[in-house]
Amino acid sequence: MRINSKVISITFIIVILLLVTNNSSYYWYTKSLLTQALSERMESTANQIRTSIEQSEEGSFFVEDLIGENLRSVALFAASRLDPNIDNVSNEQLVQLAKQAGVDGFSLMKRNGNGNDIMIGKSSEPKELQITSTIPFGYWFTAFDQLMTNHHVTIPEGQKLPNFWSGIYEVPASGSSNVSKFGYFYDGTTNYIICVFVNAAKIQRFKEIVGADTIVKKTVAANPDILEISGLNGKTFGTKPIEYKGSDGTAFISVYDRPLLFGSYNIKSDQDLKHYNEAIANNAPVSVVDQWNGKPILKTFVYVPVKQKLTEVQREVPYVITIVSDYQSIQQTLNKQLVQLLLLVILLTVFSVVFMYVVFRFVTKSRETAVQTTQEMYIQNVDLMFATIRSQRHDFLNHVQTMYALLANGKKEDQMRYMKELLAEINEVNDIIRIGHPAIAALIQAKFTLAMRTKIDFHYEFTGLEGLSLGVKSVDIVKIIGNLIDNAFDEVNKFPLDEREVIVNGWSESNHVIISVSNPVQPDFQVEDYNQMFMIGYSTKGGGEHQGLGLSVVKERIEHYKGTIEVSVEDGWICFKISIPMQ
Repeated sequence: MRINSKVISITFIIVILLLVTNNSSYYWYTKSLLTQALSERMESTANQIRTSIEQSEEGSFFVEDLIGENLRSVALFAASRLDPNIDNVSNEQLVQLAKQAGVDGFSLMKRNGNGNDIMIGKSSEPKELQITSTIPFGYWFTAFDQLMTNHHVTIPEGQKLPNFWSGIYEVPASGSSNVSKFGYFYDGTTNYIICVFVNAAKIQRFKEIVGADTIVKKTVAANPDILEISGLNGKTFGTKPIEYKGSDGTAFISVYDRPLLFGSYNIKSDQDLKHYNEAIANNAPVSVVDQWNGKPILKTFVYVPVKQKLTEVQREVPYVITIVSDYQSIQQTLNKQLVQLLLLVILLTVFSVVFMYVVFRFVTKSRETAVQTTQEMYIQNVDLMFATIRSQRHDFLNHVQTMYALLANGKKEDQMRYMKELLAEINEVNDIIRIGHPAIAALIQAKFTLAMRTKIDFHYEFTGLEGLSLGVKSVDIVKIIGNLIDNAFDEVNKFPLDEREVIVNGWSESNHVIISVSNPVQPDFQVEDYNQMFMIGYSTKGGGEHQGLGLSVVKERIEHYKGTIEVSVEDGWICFKISIPMQ
C-alpha cells in the first residue's frame, strides 16, 4: 500500500502552520518584552534625571536664597545711607552706593500720581528708568503692592523675609542683562521701595556645573542608545507663553515660562503634544515607537509634577522629561532572533517530515501486513472449500457402497441414519456455495470449520447476493467480514461452551450490501468502553498475538468505499452492522 500523498501534504501544511504561528507569536512576544524593557529602562533613567535635577535645584535654590539674604542686608545698608524722600536722592548717588555695596545697581520704586501703579523713580541703571509701569509684571506687581501696603508679601512665589521680597532670578524688563537677581525692601520709613540687583551669573554658573543641562549631557554620554533628552515645560509647552515687554519695547519670556526648560528638542513629532498631555493627564509614563530620519525610535514621556515644598518658597514648575532612544538596537536583536527562529523552524520542519514519513511507513507496513494476511487467508479458505468438495466427490463411491451394503443386509434404519448424516454434510457445503460470492463462501467455509473446532455455535445466512457486483474487492470484503468474525470468535471464547454463539447475516438493500455480525458480551459491557476500538493498536485481547489492527482495518476499508459501520448493544448482544454502496 502506498502512502497517501494528500494526507502527507495536509499534515505537512498543518505542521508548518503550527510552527509558523508558534514562532511568530514568540517573535512578537519577545519584541513586546524587549520594547517594554527598554521603555522601563528609559522610565528609570527619567526618574534618575528627575532626582538629580531636584537635588540640583535644591542646591541652586539654596544659593539663590543666600544671595537673597545678602540683597536684604545690602538694602538695609542702602536705607541707612539714603534720604527717606525719593526726591532728595540722585541717580549718581545710587551709582556710588552700588559701588560701595559691591552690587550691580540700585533702583528706587514709588507709586505713580494716582497710586494705582508702581514705577521706577530713580536708578543707577539708566535702562531701569524707562520702566514706567509694573502692572504687566503679574505676580511681581502683586508683591510690590503688598510690600508697600502691608510691609510684607504673602504670595506663594519668591523668597519672603521681614520687610523684604525677592523673586526668582529673571530676565530684567529693562534688558540691562541676561538674567539678574532682584531684592525689594520696604519698612515704611521711606516713600519708596529699595530695589537692589545683581547679575545672576553665579546662579547660572552653578546650574552649568550641576544643573539640569549638565545632568542631561552626562546621561546622554553614558547611554549611547539615548539620542536626546528634553525638559518640556508642564504649563507652556505646546502653547504660546506669556510675553513681557521691556523698556525698549522688546518682548521677552520669563525664565520659568520657556517651553523648553533644559536639554534639547530637535527630534520632533506631530504626536509629541498628544503624548505629552497624556503623560500629564494620567500622571504615568507614556512610551511610543516612532520614526525619525528613516530609523525607528522610542519616545518616553515622564511627568514631573511640582512636589510639596517644606517651606513656603515656591519656585518650581512642573515639567515632562522626554527621552528619545534608538530603537534599532531592539530591531537588531529581533532580527538576530528571527534568523535563529527560522533555522529552528527549518530544523523542526525537517524533523517533522522525517517523523511523519516514519509514522506513515509504520502504518503502511502494518496495513500491508494485514492485507497480506487477509490474502493468504482468502487463498487458504478457497483451497479449503475446494478440498472439502473434492473430498466429498472422492468419497462418493465409498458412501454408495456403504449404503448398498446396509440395504442388502436389511438394515434400513441404519441406512437412513447414514444417509441423513451424509445429506447434512452435503447441504452444509451447498449452503456455503449458494452464498453467491466465492470469496465470502470460502471465508464462511473456513470460519465454519474453525467454529466447529472451537465449539462455537456458528450461524450464517446470506441472501440476495447472487450475481451482484458488490463494488468491493474480494480481498477487502474478506478483510472486513473476516476481522469482524474473528473479533466475535475471540469474544465468545470467554464464555462457557453452551453460550458460545456467533450470527452472521448478509443481504442487499437499497443498492447497498449489508453485513451484520452479532455475538454475546459480558453483562458489564458498555459501548462507551469501546470508543477507541477502531484506533490502530487498540486491543482488549491478551497473549500478545494481536496487533490491534483488526477493527481499525475494518473501519479504514469501509470508509474507503464510503460505507458506514454501526455498533449497538442490546439484550447482552453486540452487533456490528456495516453498509457499503454497490456499484
